Amino acid sequence: MKINLSEIKDIVNGKILKNELMSRHTTFHIGGPCDLYVEVKDADELRSLVQYVNKKRIPYIIIGAGSNILVGDKGINGIVIRLVKNFCDVKYDIKNKIVSAGGGCSLPNFIKQCLDNGLGGMEFLAGIPGTVGGAVVMNAGTKDGNMASIIKTVTLMDEYGELKVYNKNSLKFSYRSSSISKNSIVISTDFMLKKMDKSNIIKKLDILKRNRAQTQPIGNKNAGCVFKNPAGDYASRLIDKAGLKGVSVGGAVVSTKHANYINNIGNASAGDVLKLIKKIQNKVKEKFNKKLELEIKVI
Repeated sequence: MKINLSEIKDIVNGKILKNELMSRHTTFHIGGPCDLYVEVKDADELRSLVQYVNKKRIPYIIIGAGSNILVGDKGINGIVIRLVKNFCDVKYDIKNKIVSAGGGCSLPNFIKQCLDNGLGGMEFLAGIPGTVGGAVVMNAGTKDGNMASIIKTVTLMDEYGELKVYNKNSLKFSYRSSSISKNSIVISTDFMLKKMDKSNIIKKLDILKRNRAQTQPIGNKNAGCVFKNPAGDYASRLIDKAGLKGVSVGGAVVSTKHANYINNIGNASAGDVLKLIKKIQNKVKEKFNKKLELEIKVI
């Protein structure tokens, strides 16, 4: 596979980096180099790039804030695309209580914009890193709510650069997943929220943020919860009861604060994390006869 840098530069006006280490773009601080890292500023630029890479058969992947992924030590073949600028915009229809957020908008910024306009219902996202696009695709959430509960419509771009608007019901949201294909890119999402007093929104956000700070290893180098919760149980409880808190492989260690987190405490490799994941899965299977499925995506 050969990537013609000059042709890419004719399409994209933003940042273009060769052999960029993905450890600089993931919350795990782990990951080898990608062939090309590209920041795209608007839908027209993205459409041209997607059409070009598909014509040239160059593999590509869209990343958000890198908060739910583990990139391999050998890196990523092809192009890594990050949505910036126009994709980070947030627009409002206050009268109808609709907020439209770009796929590249960070969740903390989305929350702030909603709060500033007295629109609530998104408080469950407090403290969750990542971007709107990634959160929509995986139906991110907590026990207090999930993305599907506030989504009205999602605008997707397919592998041919075509745009289409989907209503919530057509995207088949379920626990930490949706039917959005890996070849589709979240351009923007319309959310149905509710008018609330700002002080009440702030109170809810503060309570949830404090709870997360007390129960989760916020500020550590990790990718959030590693495993999905099995039906009727919690992955963290199973890992804890299996005696795995504090267990490590290389620079990767199971958090002693929340057992469903793996922290990079030094220079952990993706290999360290994968070995630790396997160790956890095997121990939980052996002790409780339950299979832990990954919530994070391994690239």
